[in-house]
Amino acid sequence: MNTELRKIISDFQEKVEEANALLKKYLKTEEPHNWGPPIEQVGMLGGKHKYFFHGVGCKVHIGKKDIIDFNYGANGRIDGFDEWRLCGFISTRRKKYPNVQRSDIKQWLREAIEAKEIKKSDSREYGNLYYLVQNT
Repeated sequence: MNTELRKIISDFQEKVEEANALLKKYLKTEEPHNWGPPIEQVGMLGGKHKYFFHGVGCKVHIGKKDIIDFNYGANGRIDGFDEWRLCGFISTRRKKYPNVQRSDIKQWLREAIEAKEIKKSDSREYGNLYYLVQNT
């Protein structure tokens, strides 16, 4: 796998874990992916982190300029990614990824799919998400 793509995916997944931990802590639930009353669709976490649930995902403002938008996978899985989310992720982190373009991510993902390093979800509901293939 392209080393830059692997770094972007890893960084994205770390931020998703951080956001999901905030949701669990402040919404007092182990399953934020099952949001619904009494959990509001939009709100604040600890008075300083905005969140917005959408479809099967959530956008969380971890910091003032640190925003992560992710989709949950089957059973609340949080390690999925897709081209749109990775491109959005790097667009808000231009200092860290100054030379990476949307076309690069698209190409790298295509190469990783062909090399069977990432795999699309088998689920219809979560079918847009890709996951790293674990070599056993």
